[in-house]
Amino acid sequence: MDITASPTSVSSTPDVTYKILVVDDEIDAKELFIELLSTIPNYEISSAVDGIDALAKCEAEKYDLILLDIVMPRKDGVQALAEIKSDPEKYGEPIVIMLTNIGGDLAIEEALKLGAVGYKIKINTEPLDILNTVKEELEKSRNVTTTPDS
Repeated sequence: MDITASPTSVSSTPDVTYKILVVDDEIDAKELFIELLSTIPNYEISSAVDGIDALAKCEAEKYDLILLDIVMPRKDGVQALAEIKSDPEKYGEPIVIMLTNIGGDLAIEEALKLGAVGYKIKINTEPLDILNTVKEELEKSRNVTTTPDS
């Protein structure tokens, strides 16, 4: 994957800083996502190694978006997602995009039912696609929260 894929085409609103948590037990994948997202100046990137670490970080600091791997030791991504969604006061209300290397997995269906906005198959996803998806989801949430009620 070439992570230098034109980050200017996906830059977000410059006056807003977004906090993003990357949760993956695979060090290479996690570092790739961190490096990729770090190309956008207004993204503050943190990372976690598994679901337990992710929950602790979400409790300590509220994130706008989480890239959450499904298969991890100690607590998998679906279990972590269920806890995050069950207690918004404790963990905030982040946008969650699941990461996996297994297509057609029942865990993906469960994650979507729990409130994940989508998923990416890590080995089949181009870097620019991840950046665009993150940007689109953050912009959607910002438009929803800043649009006045009619």
